[in-house]
Amino acid sequence: MLPSMKRLSVAAVAAILSATSTGLATSLPRSSLQERLSTNALPTPGMGFNTYNQVSCSPTESKSHTIMDIMASQGYIDAGYNFFQVDCGWVSRTTSRDASGNLITNTDAFPSGMKSLGQYATSKGLEFGLYSDAGYRACDPQAPSPVLGSLGHEAQDAQLLKSYNVSYLKYDNCYADGTTSGDNAPKHARTDFPTRFGAMSKALSDVGINKLLVCQWGVPQKQSNGTLVGPAQWTQGLSTSYRLSDDIATGWINVERILNQGIQISLHGRSGPNHFADGDLLEVGNSGMSIDEQGTHFAFWAMIKSPLVISTDLSSISSNAKAILLNKGLIAINQDRLGEPVKLVERRTGNFDLHAGKLSNGDMAVLAFDWSNARNTITVNFSELGIASADVADLWAGTTKTGAISYTKTVNAHGSVPLRLYNIKYTNAAAPSLTYIQAESGTLAGRAAKSFCSGCSGGAKVGNVGGGSGNTLTLNGLQASGNEAVLYFDYINADVGFSFVGATNDRTAHISVNGGSPQTVSFPLSGYDWSQDVIRGYKVRLTGFTAGQSNSITISNANSYAPDFDRVGYIA
Repeated sequence: MLPSMKRLSVAAVAAILSATSTGLATSLPRSSLQERLSTNALPTPGMGFNTYNQVSCSPTESKSHTIMDIMASQGYIDAGYNFFQVDCGWVSRTTSRDASGNLITNTDAFPSGMKSLGQYATSKGLEFGLYSDAGYRACDPQAPSPVLGSLGHEAQDAQLLKSYNVSYLKYDNCYADGTTSGDNAPKHARTDFPTRFGAMSKALSDVGINKLLVCQWGVPQKQSNGTLVGPAQWTQGLSTSYRLSDDIATGWINVERILNQGIQISLHGRSGPNHFADGDLLEVGNSGMSIDEQGTHFAFWAMIKSPLVISTDLSSISSNAKAILLNKGLIAINQDRLGEPVKLVERRTGNFDLHAGKLSNGDMAVLAFDWSNARNTITVNFSELGIASADVADLWAGTTKTGAISYTKTVNAHGSVPLRLYNIKYTNAAAPSLTYIQAESGTLAGRAAKSFCSGCSGGAKVGNVGGGSGNTLTLNGLQASGNEAVLYFDYINADVGFSFVGATNDRTAHISVNGGSPQTVSFPLSGYDWSQDVIRGYKVRLTGFTAGQSNSITISNANSYAPDFDRVGYIA
């Protein structure tokens, strides 16, 4: 952790960053293992290692020992990674339990058993975690799976886990309805999530296991009135963390998909201490992304306060990837006691994102990253954060700057600029006064249509914009002071995409100002329910305006649907 003083001196920040820039492991104060295990909450996101991305469902005792040895000897534990978790593969593939009704260990992979492995973890100063499933069978590469789940056996399995010294369970969602291949991975809204996952949550609590990840791939619950709520809502009181999305996989598109799903959770204030949104295992160290993309992946996970769970072969990791995982400045932000994720300030489509959030000592975490797919110079103007000036720590470069009003850096494609601002002087500027135009008051063409919206400002919205060249929404009477203006959109995008289908979890709109060339705008997910999950005040920077109040915009998309629109605001 960073020093807990109200503000950090330049010398203190420089000392912290001297370790950050070299990637060396520098110690964070650690509570004793006994103290951690006796805590009934998760005040900061979990940090540790999970076997899945390294070996899929084929972990072994030998490989587990090797990873734990490396964690202890190469600075990972000192950096804060304090648990080791075996994912799928530890349970026998015999579709049966033992004579006492307990899960059977896969002794081909773990000849000494799981109790022995838990003791080995403890001997290294690590907590021990395991995996199970809230279904009849567990997830497995083979379908139908030959591995049993815990559905209907929650109390007995919790007792078994406790006997292995488990303190943290990852609980999956396969085979909830049966044991056929078709039951493998249901990704539709269900009514039974709280009951089914709640049974294991209670069983774990009864035996003193306090940390539970509900791994349901970001699937919503269908409530009795037909509305949909995401796991951030339905896991409240059941778990210390929840998966915000479907599984991560190799390649930048999966980071894009997950971050576009996580934005709405942060904006709606649904992640924090004792209940963190989990972006899934880290891909840092694995193939499929450039080192810049891996850095952005890690920085975003760290700043949205996702658990940071390494899942790569630490015996062969590159020095650059290791430096990312051991970046003290980003770990300190992730582990900040306030537990508040950064929130999207503005997306400049095709250019960069800007996210920012408060830290417990009054500092600010800031993250900008590239969307241009090319080398890009990014400037963060602090006035956009309500800041007149601040001292700046660049968490990649390991440099500091005093009394800055902005920060500029050139990054590679999908590269990032993670900053910590301190000694902040805020502006006295008031929030802009906005005038709104309701979407339903505009001119609708083609299939664009007004419909009921319980969460919208006027009880209605306009949908079916796009999906063909003639389905448009035009709004008139927008005021601007010059060629460029910022509009503020209230919109709904509940078009959730899952893994392995190329989903990016955003919708795009083509917006023409005063009949000019369309400008592409990305709108990330706003939630799960098309009638109520509104993101408000989404900033969109457009050009082509004239001074005065005679401006118009036309929203379209010839190839796919735009989001649904509640209203658009402009600065009066």
